[in-house]
Amino acid sequence: MALITFAGFSRVNGVLKFRTACDSKRIAQLIKLGDTEVDIDKLPLPMDKNEAVKYVLTNIGRFQVNATEAEALLSTLVKDENPFAKPVAVKKSKTVIAKNVKIKTAPVVVDDEPMSAKQAARIRAEFMKKLKIAYEAN
Repeated sequence: MALITFAGFSRVNGVLKFRTACDSKRIAQLIKLGDTEVDIDKLPLPMDKNEAVKYVLTNIGRFQVNATEAEALLSTLVKDENPFAKPVAVKKSKTVIAKNVKIKTAPVVVDDEPMSAKQAARIRAEFMKKLKIAYEAN
């Protein structure tokens, strides 16, 4: 994951957005895409997005935006890192067992000679081995 070196705000269709970038080319790109009131500053050091949100929130006076609107936006983006908070329960994934699955196979080319029982058993064993590998992969 790339670290962020620029952070700030822009408006898209009147809605305030928090913007981050790795280089200054993003500012020109946002203006070209139609964003208005683009106000992005260089961060003092490279940060991840959560750190950038916290930095901009504490230095909101550096940006030319409505402070209450910007604080409301940033407070929804910042992640709480309280070490004393109760951990959020992680949902356990369930194992799904497929029943009555029909596998379509390629049409069999009919030869002039019928297959012997040994040949049919060998082909069946190879097919079952491939089927087992496919089943275990999922």
